[in-house]
Amino acid sequence: MSVNLDRPTLPSSIADGTTLYIAGRWSTATDTFERLDPSDLRRVTGIYASATPSNVEAAYAAAGGAQPAWSETTAIERSNYLRSAADLLESRVHEAALTITADMGKAIRDARAEVLRSVAILRYYAGEILQPSGETYPSADSHTMLMTVEEPLGVVCVVTPWNFPFALPAWKIAAAIGFGNAVVWKPAEPACGSAVFLTRILAEAGLPAGVVNLVTGSGRKLSAALTGNPRLAALTFTGSGAVGSRLRQAVADRNIKVQLELGGKNPSIVLADADVEDAALQIVKSAMLHTGQRCTATSRVYVDRAVAPRLRELLVKHADALVVGNPYDAATDIGPLASVEQRDTVAGYLQLAREENVQFLTRREFDSDTCYIAPTILTGVSEKSRLVREEIFGPVVTVQEVDGFDDALKAANDTDYGLSSGVFTRDIATAMTFIRRTQSGLVHINRETSSVEPHVPFGGLKSSSSMSREQGKAARTFFTTTKTAYVRWT
Repeated sequence: MSVNLDRPTLPSSIADGTTLYIAGRWSTATDTFERLDPSDLRRVTGIYASATPSNVEAAYAAAGGAQPAWSETTAIERSNYLRSAADLLESRVHEAALTITADMGKAIRDARAEVLRSVAILRYYAGEILQPSGETYPSADSHTMLMTVEEPLGVVCVVTPWNFPFALPAWKIAAAIGFGNAVVWKPAEPACGSAVFLTRILAEAGLPAGVVNLVTGSGRKLSAALTGNPRLAALTFTGSGAVGSRLRQAVADRNIKVQLELGGKNPSIVLADADVEDAALQIVKSAMLHTGQRCTATSRVYVDRAVAPRLRELLVKHADALVVGNPYDAATDIGPLASVEQRDTVAGYLQLAREENVQFLTRREFDSDTCYIAPTILTGVSEKSRLVREEIFGPVVTVQEVDGFDDALKAANDTDYGLSSGVFTRDIATAMTFIRRTQSGLVHINRETSSVEPHVPFGGLKSSSSMSREQGKAARTFFTTTKTAYVRWT
């Protein structure tokens, strides 16, 4: 199957290689790299600077220089910067959405929704940083008051992935700068266009020079410079487990805060008493939209044998109804994968499924010289298969039959990951038992596993996350440190 290649004109802000933003100034580097439109590999969407370790050092120097004055600004001033950035981004929703789609092929409807979500995140943190700060305690001395004071950490290194190129940086950077920290930001290479766009928004909002510094380029080449700088006070990263593990090891002997979100292999359980039609719709949305490129996407389904035939039928029906095609078309549900590399990774798992004689319930195919992968539902997969054990990060879901709740829960928990999980049931006792016994940081009852909101903690268990949570009040905990003050008077 081929895809209509009609494409709109790219935003006027297309990158020309001047994509390093350090100390309030845009610059380029000796080396650059091109990014191609995932939906049309013949079209260059931007040229980006390949930062060097010396560029990273300059970014840290700028952040360190800006940090003292920025930490002295009032919470109200910092809130106003975030509100201004939210207003500016909202006024440019269409251009920002086009940038996301050009970066990583996300369907334009989902790209627009991501931009609006990013606006909401900026506004949320503009309000959250104005919430009560610190606590007071009674003292044994009647002439002493005890209180805690929250202060910024210092310079924060933010490393973000490509799958949500606006929303994920927004929830990290807004929280970091909102609580008074300066930032050195390294986005994933496929997301550089969005990173440049968001940085321009922050600059236009009047953010002081050096508070946010952007370095584009290879994470592998810049890793040592990013983690080894003496100014580094905290590291927040979302991405693969392998990269996250290397970053954690690199700072293991440093007395800094580390926040890691490292993916998932998220199960949904469908029990015999569930609303099977609704469950099928929720699962397909979670597994297939955004081309399955969400760390919280449903990738494993365990269904009671009594309703398994009906669920499989409905899953195929909903998956086949999805419009896969030109991501710039508002009618499209699913665009291409983000890159040739990601396509090859997912295609490799599908080849493994064929070698293991797994049953394909869906049959759509796409041209092998594109980044498109059709929504794929697999069944009859061994629980020891890599298809069940590893994060595929594409529109692929496995469906396994089980004998009741206990059997399903055991299979669902049998994974190295523990980010998100869900159960579909009408029984409140079963739902509450699942909340207690599921081994995941996010739990969904009669909902898709990929749904999250910014004002509640986000994070997983096992290999999915470090112990530090993101978003909500957890962001305040991570991005600040606490002093205890003893104030005595006579």
